[in-house]
Amino acid sequence: MPKEIAVFGSRLTEKLAERRISQADLCRLTGLASSMISHYCNGQRIPSVPTAIKIAEALNTTIEELALYPPSKTESQNTANLVVGENGVTYKTGMQHLDSSECELYVLNMFRKLNPKGQAKVIAYIEDLLSTGKY
Repeated sequence: MPKEIAVFGSRLTEKLAERRISQADLCRLTGLASSMISHYCNGQRIPSVPTAIKIAEALNTTIEELALYPPSKTESQNTANLVVGENGVTYKTGMQHLDSSECELYVLNMFRKLNPKGQAKVIAYIEDLLSTGKY
């Protein structure tokens, strides 16, 4: 069984237990067939990105929490960088272990958590970075 499927299935089962939501409840919340939810939980299948988003939203979590492998301690120590934000706060980043599609999903999920003012700041910051021609 591919690692991605096993990770998603076990994390989905954990989140259902954490939230005290049954597979039947998840079916009602997402509109997905019970057989599909069962396949995901048992590690027999992995959902498409839109379906994973639907499941994550129903469980009040993110795709990352359901699907990404946790980096090992040494990997996270070796790849973590420190970035100083505009307010002088130091932020730790460690997304180097993600491939580009996982990184895009991570950024998209983080963006969706922001209020409209925060989203506007992110867009302005990206436009500023792009205008410099350095990034």
